[in-house]
Amino acid sequence: MINIRLGNKKFKVREAKSAEEMQKGLQNVKSLPKDEGMIFYLDEPQRVEMWMRDTLIPLDIIYINSD
Repeated sequence: MINIRLGNKKFKVREAKSAEEMQKGLQNVKSLPKDEGMIFYLDEPQRVEMWMRDTLIPLDIIYINSD
């Protein structure tokens, strides 16, 4: 887990670096504290579609670019 800050909010996030980690995402996770999540690294800007197969918790998706 790494710590990130967005504005004045702090989060602990799991890193999805490999294709396998990105594909698995948060599948079968039964609970997640409000200040935790997952970050997906992409090499360059691109259109992304998220499929949340077997995701048991509600999710919010935030897209962050270099700006």
